[in-house]
Amino acid sequence: MSFRVISTIDVNDESEIPRDFSGRVRRSFNGAESYVAWFTQGRLDNPGRNHPAYRRFRANGQVKYEMFYEHGELQDPNDRDAAVRGYFANGRLHYEEHYRDGKRSDSANGSPAVSKYRSDGTLRHQLRYRNGKRVNGRHSAS
Repeated sequence: MSFRVISTIDVNDESEIPRDFSGRVRRSFNGAESYVAWFTQGRLDNPGRNHPAYRRFRANGQVKYEMFYEHGELQDPNDRDAAVRGYFANGRLHYEEHYRDGKRSDSANGSPAVSKYRSDGTLRHQLRYRNGKRVNGRHSAS
């Protein structure tokens, strides 16, 4: 049998996070969890392939947005999923943003770097980026 020990600290302010901390940080506000962040040697870092390094919550506990990081830089967790995803209060996807090495960039599978949706799930618009710079090819849905 093996056990994994996870250090967890609860903070009221980011200044309470030790500089080289490795583990989980939880911050609560008015009795509800505000966010959970995972660090490795002081930098945001995903604790696993399918779990983001940073997850922000609404007052009711629903996820507001989540971000995947590798070694302190935003990074798509795989060729298909976005590094940043935001959600409407109803739980539907609001936006997603793809990153490579900390720079906004179209995904490896060709999806636009930024896609924003309306609350009914229809596409609002998409933007294309390469290496952090906007490129032509904006698509707006009507």
